[in-house]
Amino acid sequence: MSYDSNFKKCVFSMTFTPFDPLEFKNTKINDAALNALKREISNILSSYVGWYDPFCELIQNALDAVEARVTLESSAGTASTYVPKIRIIVDLDENALTVTDNGIGLDKEKFEQFLAPNFSFKSGSTRGHKGVGATYVAYGFNFMRVSTKVPGFQASGRIIGAKTWLKGNATGGNPKVEPDSSSFTDPAYADIDRGVSITVRFDDDTHPRRLDWIRANTAVKWRQILSVKTGLGSIFESKETEILISVVSNKKTTTEEYKGTSYLWLHRHASKTSSIRELQAAADTIYAKFGAGRKLPDKYSNLDFIYDTWKHDEIEKMVGTALDDEERAVLLKHKPIVSVEFGYTAKLWNQFNDNLGLRNGYKVLTSGIQLAANNMPQGETILIPLNRNIGRQNQLHFLIHFDDYSPDLGRKGFHRELNDFAKTVARAITENHLSKLRQHLKANTGVAPDLARELAIGEWKKDMLQHEQGKPLQLTSKHFFLPTERVSITSAPTREQDVIALFHQLIAGGVVRGIRVMSTNERFTYDGLYKVAFDLDSALYIYDPEKNPLGVPADTASALAGKITDPRVLEYKFSLDGLIEDFDSHDKNIKDVDLCIVWDTGDLYKERYGISSLLVPENADQRQYHGVTHILSDLESGAKHCELIVLKELVDHLNAPEASITTQRSKYE
Repeated sequence: MSYDSNFKKCVFSMTFTPFDPLEFKNTKINDAALNALKREISNILSSYVGWYDPFCELIQNALDAVEARVTLESSAGTASTYVPKIRIIVDLDENALTVTDNGIGLDKEKFEQFLAPNFSFKSGSTRGHKGVGATYVAYGFNFMRVSTKVPGFQASGRIIGAKTWLKGNATGGNPKVEPDSSSFTDPAYADIDRGVSITVRFDDDTHPRRLDWIRANTAVKWRQILSVKTGLGSIFESKETEILISVVSNKKTTTEEYKGTSYLWLHRHASKTSSIRELQAAADTIYAKFGAGRKLPDKYSNLDFIYDTWKHDEIEKMVGTALDDEERAVLLKHKPIVSVEFGYTAKLWNQFNDNLGLRNGYKVLTSGIQLAANNMPQGETILIPLNRNIGRQNQLHFLIHFDDYSPDLGRKGFHRELNDFAKTVARAITENHLSKLRQHLKANTGVAPDLARELAIGEWKKDMLQHEQGKPLQLTSKHFFLPTERVSITSAPTREQDVIALFHQLIAGGVVRGIRVMSTNERFTYDGLYKVAFDLDSALYIYDPEKNPLGVPADTASALAGKITDPRVLEYKFSLDGLIEDFDSHDKNIKDVDLCIVWDTGDLYKERYGISSLLVPENADQRQYHGVTHILSDLESGAKHCELIVLKELVDHLNAPEASITTQRSKYE
């Protein structure tokens, strides 16, 4: 790594007398005052609960410092000679973090005061200005070293055992900042003309305890992580600051050097994307030329992502009617900027996390709402509370930045009214605007074909066939299964278990005659296996609008007489909404499911799927086996996805067929 003239070695050298950072808070450090200060510091530390808080604090301080120096150099007329630089060293071997900047630096007075709680030199426009971050860095760890250079003053000191002292386990007085003349943790610090370098080390008393816990061991991985979790992921991009990240792991060092800070958006790395504004402009142009119904150019179809950003005045026009008085006050006061990326599938975020190769199950970037303030993301993502198409929440990532606001001390989070505002806006934009653009994204048919998944289903089917052969279950007496002409369940189902019980009664009672259940399995991905059977008298399967309205055409019954299919996959749901949500969240693959038994259809299917009713007489010839009531298909292509038995509509049809047919035509045609 080479450095320009901005990183020239200082020629002056100054030292200092060891000092207690807390003396600035109270010139009379008696026991009562010291205990009060310890409680104050403990309260500050208790608000820092995030794994990345040390990174956030040190990086935001460095960013503020270089931005302050840009202002200083501009005032002096020397801005053209200054290049802001930040170096981050993640030493996994030494379990230490170092952040160095060539920013404004700390003079002697600030050097001796900045660690005191609730004391800050920063203004409200900087990332950290509440005066707690430096205190957290000093007293949240048992080793912290700070080095500073400004014209006329330079110093390097360390404070040891502060976290142990704070917990009351240390002997002697409170820890002091003592001069440290040892080699700099970051060797490049010796060559800068002005700035600060801070190192903290982690141990069993700190949070985190070990930096290698997440198993990120290269600079490339840490760049991506820090661009999501810290000020390196700035909301308003900075193109000037040079960043160098070094990671030491198993005595090997990797580096990542780049220029500029910005939030990590997946759509920037996708092959085919479009902003919402581009889509709308293209649609307007096509409409003006050709009128309604003309398809957009192919560049706007099969997209990986749709994305955009809106300022507060645009948000008011888009979703203002959805805001209550409190949320409208947030809009006016904090002038939020809302950004979103809408991916065709939730697996895009899963793939990003998988590609990082971190510890099993650990996720850096997820769908949801990421809140931000002070030009950086803060806190964890929150769920988008959709009222419909709930699975879509896994395909969206919102970033909402609030101006003129800082979260509570440390990283406790944003006030309730800001959280409520973010949820309302994300829901309104999704349901009122993004849902209309879904057709421009790639078709989301669930997770991609996966050999391991297919093999697992194949093994399940094979095992159940062997089990069926080894331990068959039969009742052969002619005295049983006499028709009772009623079901023993006395009320409509209210949950999935009721649906299962009712369906099995309908099979045993001969209402549904084409299905033989092989297995139910609450631990596997899918609920059960079944076979389609034509092993009874063919006359029992043949459709008759009055006597056998769930039957199949006579030629089908004749052609398949005596046949039993291979195992197929069966799902039970109280409502079809549950299956649609499973498809959208990728818990289940639409290509795997052959039949779903539900009480009712719900409404989620309407946007992306079509349903054909086989209870309408003219559609009965489409029924492939006895008992099927509906077919779920692709809304655009009409391709069949799976068969359905909608029990509520089946019962209604058997009880009042004429009224049912009218209802079916009205609902599905």
